[in-house]
Amino acid sequence: MISDPGDVAYLVLADRAVPYLLAKVRWPYVAQAISAEQPDWLEDPGLFDLPYNRSAVWLSAAQAASVAAGWGGQIGGGPAEGAPRFIRRMPANWSDLTPVERRAWGIESAGRRGLSAGRVRRLRSAQAKIAASSAAAIGYAGAERRRHPRVRLDGLAHIRSGPTTISAGMVDLSESGVGCVLPEATHVAGGATFGGPFLLEAEVSRSRLCLNVPGRLSWHRGTGSGTHFGIVFGQLTDGETQGMQRLLATASKRRGRR
Repeated sequence: MISDPGDVAYLVLADRAVPYLLAKVRWPYVAQAISAEQPDWLEDPGLFDLPYNRSAVWLSAAQAASVAAGWGGQIGGGPAEGAPRFIRRMPANWSDLTPVERRAWGIESAGRRGLSAGRVRRLRSAQAKIAASSAAAIGYAGAERRRHPRVRLDGLAHIRSGPTTISAGMVDLSESGVGCVLPEATHVAGGATFGGPFLLEAEVSRSRLCLNVPGRLSWHRGTGSGTHFGIVFGQLTDGETQGMQRLLATASKRRGRR
């Protein structure tokens, strides 16, 4: 478990649950952000408006560090020295960025394309076929009822619980919840609830999903390999559902080729 330092706010913007902009903000000294295409910190005073944007998701320091690492960066504890400054229109509107702003951040395509109904049906079909065959390989598959098929998925789940972040091994995933494992010495409180967000790292595709939903512990048990537990997600938005379906379909295809 990692405690947050508490002095810097970390926020992310996501497109279909996939993070595309990570910011660190602390008035009046820190206002910087990075993206997958712009992994070097860029200073922008407009970021002081980001915490008031309804689409921004607040991350813990550990979750933010995971996003930054995936883009080849580090979060640090304060402003990155020597960061270039982006002079832009004020006030900032992070829900409707101009083409110039999108180019500056390297996020031209974020939020521009959705999934067609046919594509969604194909994604669901692909994940269901592989999930059905892989469910038998999961020893605790009967311990948790889910509304959606699960897919075996290796990776990490960074779970925010109050001021701390639990980083657990991800075992399986569905639109309803996630199965995880922790070292045996780690205690998981029965009936625990989580306010979110959940940051999920899939090893197979090196993809990250940021689900800004609450969750609750549905079951847990200790075994020789650690403490296994399941978390049920709250209601996903349409965008989060699309992002989840993409990740599950990708994971299902790659497992099916093995």
